[in-house]
Amino acid sequence: MLLEEGVTSCLVDHPRMFHELRERLSFQHYVVGVRSPDELEAFGLSSDLAPLLLLAPLEDGGSSSHYRMALPDATLLDRGLRDPDVLRLAMAGEGPRGAPLLPADTVRLTFAPFGLSERQLEVLNRALLGESSAEIARRLYISELTVRNHLHAIYQCVGVSGRRELLGRFVRGLVAMGHA
Repeated sequence: MLLEEGVTSCLVDHPRMFHELRERLSFQHYVVGVRSPDELEAFGLSSDLAPLLLLAPLEDGGSSSHYRMALPDATLLDRGLRDPDVLRLAMAGEGPRGAPLLPADTVRLTFAPFGLSERQLEVLNRALLGESSAEIARRLYISELTVRNHLHAIYQCVGVSGRRELLGRFVRGLVAMGHA
């Protein structure tokens, strides 16, 4: 269990512990780690757990789609947590302190052809939500100059000249993928 600024989070990767904690306490966040799609049944996860962050092995693309179909409202994160900030950022994005993130995989899939880094995808996600460079910097614990540098690099990779064109590219990508 994690308590930060009045927000209680349940972080667990064992079904029995999850059920015991859930029976005794109320949480505002649920972060559940699974090793395979088969473990979902043992946890008994459902859409009433909101917000839910699911830590799962994502090396295999097939299991990723299984997790998405089973829990479409969950935020899916790679269990390997190669980027140490990804869990903190996902929790901050769903917490009461800020606007919810766009589904990370939607942004990632839409902009996959451009080879953006994880940090660029985080900045891009926030920019697509309409956050200013100052807001992005504050949320990601980086300087405004770094945000502007990331945005400039993103614009060059994607072939756009600003946020408006970037948003247009995102919407066209969603339409092409059948999400809109």
